[in-house]
Amino acid sequence: MEEISEARDPGDGDCLRWWTEENNAILSQWQDSGSSKNSYLVRQNLQNCYTDLDKLLQKIQGLPATVFSLPLELTVLYNMMIFQLNLTSGFSEEHIEQIDRALTRVLETQRLDRDKAMSNSALWQRILCAEISPDLSASLHRLAALQGALWLSRNQLHDVHNLFRFLTSCPDVSSGALNEQLTVLIRSWRAPDESTDRHTAQTAQHLKDVLCTSAAFLQGIIAMDTGDLLNAVDFLHEAARSQCSNRILAEIYTCLGCCFHKMTRYQTALQYWKQALQADFRCLSGLYLSSQVYKHMGKTDAELDALCLLHKALKGHKEEPSFAETHFLVRTELICNISSLTSCVRAPTCWEVKYLIANRCLQIRRTEDAVEHYLDLLAAFQDGTHKDGLFPSPAPLPRIPQVFLETAAALIEEKRYQDAMTVIEEVISRTRDVIPERLTLERRGQDQMSCKVEQLNYILWAASAHLLQGRIQELLRDSKEAVSEFTRCINLLLKIQVINSENEDTMDKSSIEHCDKDLVTLDVMKASAFLRRGHQFLQLGKQKEALLNVQLGLQAMPGEIPFPGAAVSLLSILWTMDRKSEAVSYWKKFQNNQTSSSEEWEAVKRALPLYLVLHVNYGFPAESLLMNELQGYLENNTEEMQIDNDS
Repeated sequence: MEEISEARDPGDGDCLRWWTEENNAILSQWQDSGSSKNSYLVRQNLQNCYTDLDKLLQKIQGLPATVFSLPLELTVLYNMMIFQLNLTSGFSEEHIEQIDRALTRVLETQRLDRDKAMSNSALWQRILCAEISPDLSASLHRLAALQGALWLSRNQLHDVHNLFRFLTSCPDVSSGALNEQLTVLIRSWRAPDESTDRHTAQTAQHLKDVLCTSAAFLQGIIAMDTGDLLNAVDFLHEAARSQCSNRILAEIYTCLGCCFHKMTRYQTALQYWKQALQADFRCLSGLYLSSQVYKHMGKTDAELDALCLLHKALKGHKEEPSFAETHFLVRTELICNISSLTSCVRAPTCWEVKYLIANRCLQIRRTEDAVEHYLDLLAAFQDGTHKDGLFPSPAPLPRIPQVFLETAAALIEEKRYQDAMTVIEEVISRTRDVIPERLTLERRGQDQMSCKVEQLNYILWAASAHLLQGRIQELLRDSKEAVSEFTRCINLLLKIQVINSENEDTMDKSSIEHCDKDLVTLDVMKASAFLRRGHQFLQLGKQKEALLNVQLGLQAMPGEIPFPGAAVSLLSILWTMDRKSEAVSYWKKFQNNQTSSSEEWEAVKRALPLYLVLHVNYGFPAESLLMNELQGYLENNTEEMQIDNDS
């Protein structure tokens, strides 16, 4: 057949008939496999059809274009591009070149010149405004619709708008308002009647429906991104009313939920995310987004229920190839595939959700549940099964040492000290060989640092590990070993030297919440290690060492903000050493600042990792007996102290 077709004049009726039959045979081959549920066979047939159509197109385009062969040539190109679109999961530069080449051949048959600098948009305008035969018009309109889909996928809405104005009425480009709704233009386009036509892989009418849905959906996403939420809701509602797959309907509902979430209409947002799951349970981002709303609303049980359901769904979730979802080849999924949509409809991975559950349980002190989830997560780290899903994720896992430290903190809360020490040792062993001898940080402007962040992480992780080890030894009442662990923590932290540029001598003490979190963590850990070591020295009867360490700890506090109850440690030591006047003086100063200090400490805690919040100021209780003695001392010595103050 190939030798005969190449030898004949392309205008010959027999040749066109053979090419038409070859095109139809390829389409029949595809349609026969369209109902198959075997995704591999479907894709293989897709590839075969594309290859066969490509060969057929090469035969047709190997000869000069004629008014007789051009309608079939554009139809074969249309079919081939549709199959190629599925194989590449979207439009590419090659599609642009293929359409451009075809339009050039159209110009040749119409005896129209082409300026080399003419864009595709201008090229379409020139062709559609020319006198075109009815036979060519149908195939040209189909290809134009495919061009519109390509431009939609690239957010070239202006070009799509102009194209469909010419497809509908071919007005002068300067007339008409460009802000006219794109979907109205597309709906007014009279797609070629193909009720009895079996020459195309997908009818122009169905492609028109896809374009309407895609245009409304895309405009809704763009409006949502720019903060025009009311218009976004209108566009998305229009997209939801259009013909689309369950997957796209679920994504539309998800975006609607995001719009209402941004408008703080949380119940409405939750309803749309529920509808998204009902439309397609594979669209799991609604569960994740719902959990975030429940968290904001303070509904912890509902939040955890949503996360647990999401984790269960993700464990059994397998992504199916998109070409197996529908018999229609050009779909909204292949057009509206933009990053802002992806970020809205993407759920975290299975193990990221597992971490969210563990972390949340630890925050609300459901430590038994937290431990179970953390240990599952650590087991996944060991065998590598946590590396699933696509990135970026809306809730990525933190660094592995952080997860280990949170696990250790949860185990300490559950009094599983030996297990906690095993987990902590893993952090120490992983960081031992990468900790620098010294690290200098430069604080600039508003506490911005210029430093080797990774080296800082290594030191803080290792120091945190030793701080938690010291806490365990405290609980086991081994004061000597506790002192050793706190000393190791302090020695690591002293490797970090912070210098101030622009003549800054200290941090801005009045704006803790705006400080760099790592610097706040550094100061808090240093203060905690000194205070805890001082407490252990006191247990060992070493009062001078205890006093020195507690004083150093209070000096190291960020913004001179003492931990709740930490000041009592200094009072206790001074009182025990019979330095009552100093104790009274410090107590008065502490009382005056107690309210503001409590508020500022809450701001400090928000900058700390969870594993430090749990244990950094643990074990500094206010001693009622000491307070009673101090109050009695003040009452008995008020007059004497007043004389001293006057003198």
